Amino acid sequence: MTRRDDGAPQPDAATTAAEYVAALRELREWSALTYRQLAAKAEASGRVLPASTVAAALGRATLPRAELIEALVIACGLGATDAAHWLEVRDDLAAGRIGERAEESEPPPPAEPPAEPTTRRRRPWVWPAAAVAAAALIAAAVIFAVRGDGDDHLDAPHGRLPDGKYLIKPAHIPDGSLCLGEGRERNRRTDRPIAVQRPCKNVFPDTYLVVVAPDVYRIEWRNPVDGVGCLRVDDAMMGPGGLLSPIDCTGAAHQRFLFEPVDPGVFRIRPVHSGLCVGIIGGPAEISDGAEAEQAVCTGATDQRFRFERID
Repeated sequence: MTRRDDGAPQPDAATTAAEYVAALRELREWSALTYRQLAAKAEASGRVLPASTVAAALGRATLPRAELIEALVIACGLGATDAAHWLEVRDDLAAGRIGERAEESEPPPPAEPPAEPTTRRRRPWVWPAAAVAAAALIAAAVIFAVRGDGDDHLDAPHGRLPDGKYLIKPAHIPDGSLCLGEGRERNRRTDRPIAVQRPCKNVFPDTYLVVVAPDVYRIEWRNPVDGVGCLRVDDAMMGPGGLLSPIDCTGAAHQRFLFEPVDPGVFRIRPVHSGLCVGIIGGPAEISDGAEAEQAVCTGATDQRFRFERID
């Protein structure tokens, strides 16, 4: 089974229809969504993915229809480019071109250089002036892309935050004194750790951002006792009301968040699996210590906006 950097299963290693379907099952499990949740998400994007149909398709060893695969891949949290790749592999399997794909993936052996007369000396390789200039321009472009504009906090072309340790500050707190950290449900329904507003001066545990795709992040809590946990939306809920709690990092869609720039240095946090927004229970008026973060319908309110302060 091949996987992307964010853990999403890929179909590239599949050589039979059964292996391809097994990869689809892995993708469904990675998304952490139920069949009904997948159906609802597909419907929200204008696609049809009946829960019973996808369950039956993933229980067989034959290739599903192309339309079902496209809807399933996108409902699992991947993009149109990923769906196109899954369909390409499906078409190769259906047409018996897997052998051709394997041959294309291996570079041809280098050709033997022609023998030269022993009386001739080899000429040193000299690049034409135009090629040298082009190479210099490419190298300069690569260096610029890597270095950016010199800002340690944002990658200017994408408004992207680099990997590192951060304080996450709800933008509706006037003095910026509260940050997201570990707390408990105020109604005492459970005693598990969840994300709440805490005074920044003693917020716990350390929070790290890890880039998994352009503008998409894991939010890791690094606890010296419990180890590393990734924030996720409880039970991969699709609707509003899901709290944020740490769990073992798997790369599932409900453990990944799109950071959407709304103002310089200010972002909305959107769970990838649902497309909703992270906010504070009680809205902008809730400025107390212990208020829980939750998944909510995007309103544009200030409690759904966050500043990120890098800690070196």
